[in-house]
Amino acid sequence: MASDPFNAVGGYTVGIPPIPILDQNGNLTVPAASIGKINISGDAIVYGNVQSSLFLGSFHGNITGNIGVPGANNYILYNKFGNAQANQGFQFDDQLQLVTISGDLVANTVTIGSGTNELVQQSVLNAVTSSQVIDQVLHSLDSTTICSIDYTIIATDSQGGARQTTKLFGSVYGSEVGYFETGTIDVPVNSPGVGDFKIQYNNGMVNLTVTPMTANTVSYKIVITSYKE
Repeated sequence: MASDPFNAVGGYTVGIPPIPILDQNGNLTVPAASIGKINISGDAIVYGNVQSSLFLGSFHGNITGNIGVPGANNYILYNKFGNAQANQGFQFDDQLQLVTISGDLVANTVTIGSGTNELVQQSVLNAVTSSQVIDQVLHSLDSTTICSIDYTIIATDSQGGARQTTKLFGSVYGSEVGYFETGTIDVPVNSPGVGDFKIQYNNGMVNLTVTPMTANTVSYKIVITSYKE
């Protein structure tokens, strides 16, 4: 059996030949180890608290401290094929509380204003009707959460070959709702239209309703702009 070399900086196992497990830089190479509160098994499992000025490898869990990340100052991290990535087109300035996106922002709902300054929320909706039932509800909002609302509606009857674009705006106060249709465009120009739209109050809700002109399947693309109370 081989003995450990004398005057070695690192540690060695006892075997033939001896195998270094701790080099002169303090790097530990073992398949498993237990050091104080730290248990290492294989390459990836660590239990307890680990303090280190440098960590290389994959990590799963919570980290406290300064972590080296890709990208320049203010760049926001995102997942790119399982790895942390950053890009100048997506930044956050914590001093100005400002998010900057150089490109397209895609969302179903956008809110302007935060907390007590919240004022406008804009969202989109798709709906379908396939009958001429009167006052079918396309969209609803709690009347206590808004003071005004706008709708832009694109109604398409593909079977009948007609399209109608309508804009409405309404004002809400308690159980009272007033609205005005600012304009409607029908194509073809001789089309009788696709639907009759209203903004109505019903049991605490403000509803956008339609009475279709046809029993054909009609699709509605709707942009909703609501103003907070």
